[in-house]
Amino acid sequence: MYLVTGATGQLGRRVVRRLIALNQPVRAFVRLRSDYDLLKQWGADIFIGDIEDVRDIEKSYAGVNYVISCHASKIGSSRIQKIDYRGTVDLIDQAKRNGIHHFSLVSPLAVGGDRQDSPLLKAKYEVESYLQGSGLPYTIFRPTTLMSSLLPLAERFQQTGVYFLIGNPEHRLQLTSPDDLARIMVAASQMNITHDQIFSLAHPTVMTRQEIPKQLGYFFNRQPFVVNIPMAAIDGARHLIGLISSDLQTEMGTLRTLLAYESLCPDPEIERVEKLFNIQLESLEIFLNRYLGIGD
Repeated sequence: MYLVTGATGQLGRRVVRRLIALNQPVRAFVRLRSDYDLLKQWGADIFIGDIEDVRDIEKSYAGVNYVISCHASKIGSSRIQKIDYRGTVDLIDQAKRNGIHHFSLVSPLAVGGDRQDSPLLKAKYEVESYLQGSGLPYTIFRPTTLMSSLLPLAERFQQTGVYFLIGNPEHRLQLTSPDDLARIMVAASQMNITHDQIFSLAHPTVMTRQEIPKQLGYFFNRQPFVVNIPMAAIDGARHLIGLISSDLQTEMGTLRTLLAYESLCPDPEIERVEKLFNIQLESLEIFLNRYLGIGD
């Protein structure tokens, strides 16, 4: 039995779907207020609980041999320490007590960069270190920005032609298909060669932020109207918020850090992932075409 936390999120629900497609029993750890009906229809065992409650974590482990941790708080959340750090540490501790066969963890690629101004990245990094010292068989995945995060922007663009670009338009990035990541995470749990390793991954195409609306314009056959919100505006807003709430100003540090980070994965890492998992990582064009029915 697999336990998947964050099972209704962008990545978690894809992991659940992949496991069910492979006829693997899977328990989806969800919150009562989340939308989990689709997971239930697929055949997942639904566990309603709170990742902040150690009693719920203990109960969720009944009959579980593999854990895939996909939960994360939202950027700017005030519950990062409780959810992303303490909740995950408790999940790891329970895995140790139960003798779990393998523990999979996902962190943003940016966790390997400057974390000083980001509570979220600090939490992710400390949890990675804790898992590495736990004695559990583990695999850690560090993807770049998930392509699925662009879907709401693409749908808005399709309707209005407007694209909000935050930060430097020349800022470089690579993107990762969440479907590829889900497939790789599931496979890694059953491959001893991947245990006790960290994998960074992304599609090899490097683009700038300003190329994304151009690509959407090509797909939807319309001229993009780009509204660029510069970093200076973000910094100004953060300063003003700090006059009201220093805690919220601190939490916004994650947004500021991620906007300044060039999310690029080294070519040798990409090649290692594609070879080891026998996968050709999908491009943004193919991903959007699958989900939105656009392109040639």
